[in-house]
Amino acid sequence: MTTDRARPAANTESLMPLPFARTLFSLGLAALATCLPSAHAAPDSACPADAEQRLYDMETAIRQGTQSDPVPIVALAEWAIATCPDRPDAQAIAATLMSAAVNTTRDLDVLERYVTLMLTAIRQNDYAWRSDQETIVLKQADGSEAKYYGYNTASAVLTGTALPYLAAMAGSGRIHPAVSGEPLGICPYSDHAAFRLESEAALWNMSVKHKYGEPLFSLAETRLTALREACPDHRRDLDFYFIRLYGQEIDYLTGWKHNFMESMNSGNGGYYWSIPAIADPIFSDAIKQQKKIELDAKARPLVDKMQPYLSSFFDTAPGVVNASDKKYDEAAMWQNMPKRLNGSME
Repeated sequence: MTTDRARPAANTESLMPLPFARTLFSLGLAALATCLPSAHAAPDSACPADAEQRLYDMETAIRQGTQSDPVPIVALAEWAIATCPDRPDAQAIAATLMSAAVNTTRDLDVLERYVTLMLTAIRQNDYAWRSDQETIVLKQADGSEAKYYGYNTASAVLTGTALPYLAAMAGSGRIHPAVSGEPLGICPYSDHAAFRLESEAALWNMSVKHKYGEPLFSLAETRLTALREACPDHRRDLDFYFIRLYGQEIDYLTGWKHNFMESMNSGNGGYYWSIPAIADPIFSDAIKQQKKIELDAKARPLVDKMQPYLSSFFDTAPGVVNASDKKYDEAAMWQNMPKRLNGSME
C-alpha cells in the first residue's frame, strides 16, 4: 500500500485516469478544503461532550500540516462514526476527515473502506440533523471561536468527494456496493429533508448529460434505481431526476431547429438545419431527414425508459390535483419530447 500525506481529496485523477473522475470534477464542484482528524487522546466508549472539538482539532492539525499520518486520523473518524451516530456535527467532521484520508492511498481495498466510512458519516449526519438544532461553536487554532455548520459541510463532502470517488473507483474496475445495484438496505437520506438527495441526483444528471451509452451513464442509472427502491419517501423526487436523465438525452437527439442566416449564400436561401447531436449545419432537407431517422432510432429506447417515471410522477390519487411547481413544469416539458419522434405515439 502506498501512503501519502493526508490532505483534502481534491483530485481523483491521480488515482485513476479514466473519464469518470474528470467528468465529475469538471462540473466545477469545489473539492473540500478540509482534511482528516487524529486521535490525541484515547477514545471514550461513550460519546463525550467535547467530541466535536476533538474531531475539529484533528481537522485543524491536518490543515496546518502538523498531522499527516492517516492511521490516527481514520481511527478518530471511525470512533466518532461508531460512538456518536446521533451527533450530526460530529458526523460532519468525521466525513471531512475521511475526505482527507481517501487521498492517502491507492489501494482499492483500503479506499473502498474509507469511502464506506465517509458515506456512513454523511448518512448519520442526515438522519441526526434537524433544522431547529442549535448551531455549535468550535474553538479555532488561534483561540477564537466560530460557528460550525455541519449539514452544509457534510453535503459538500458528498458531492465534492464521496460521489466523485465512487465514479473514479468504478472507472478503475472497483464497483463500490453503493453503486453496484445491490439493495441499499436503508435509504442514505432521511425523510425529513430532500436537499441532499436532490444534490446527489442533480450531480448525476449533470455528470452524464449527453453521455448515453457511456459507462458513467449506466452507473448513474444503477445508483438512482437503488435510491428509488430504498427511499420511498423520496420517490417523486427521484422520478423527476429519472425524467430529466432521459429527457435531456432525448432533447439532444431530437432538438432540430430550422435556422436562417441572411449572409449565408449556399443556394438554399440562407436556411439550414441544426441539432445539438451534430456539430455541423445541414443544408439539405434530404440529408436532414436521413439524420433524423438515425437519431430518432437512438432516442426511442430512451423514451421507453422515461415513460414509467413520467407515469409515476404525474400519477395522483382520485380527486387530488398535482400542484404545479418547478419540477412539475419541467417534467411536463420533457413529457412532450416523444412527440418529436417519427411514428411516435402522441
